[in-house]
Amino acid sequence: MTAEKGVKTMKLIAVIDEAIRLEEKIHACYGALSRLSGDGTSAELKALAQEEKSHISVLNTGKNFVVRTPDAFGREAVSELDIQTGLRAAGDLEADLETARVGFADGARRLCELEKRFEKVHFNTSVAINDFSLKKLFEALARADAEHRQRLARLLARI
Repeated sequence: MTAEKGVKTMKLIAVIDEAIRLEEKIHACYGALSRLSGDGTSAELKALAQEEKSHISVLNTGKNFVVRTPDAFGREAVSELDIQTGLRAAGDLEADLETARVGFADGARRLCELEKRFEKVHFNTSVAINDFSLKKLFEALARADAEHRQRLARLLARI
């Protein structure tokens, strides 16, 4: 994403660090939501949580690549506000799920919105990257977020 005038952006390595934090939060949200759900739904949510954990591994691989070749990725990528807002929203949802301040349906809807937000962040990051391999990494994360939204929608349709 190109930075608009006055919008603070982050370097790619910082974006990856924050993306890892986001994935950790979403992993925790899926785990907490699975504890509020029924048996079949719980298994699906645990599978989604595990996929979020695998996204962390993918991002760590990308981070190692960027650390080894920093000059290839010096361009600012994503609005810091987008990342920080997403992190706060994920943290709030995690807290609400852990304390049962929200029920399953509301939690799943909020998680679906977070997946939509992260899909946009991952896609915009992929657009800002010139390296083919790293571009594909963020495109894959965006596709996974879209798939997770669809799976959550199917779970919500069952209730």
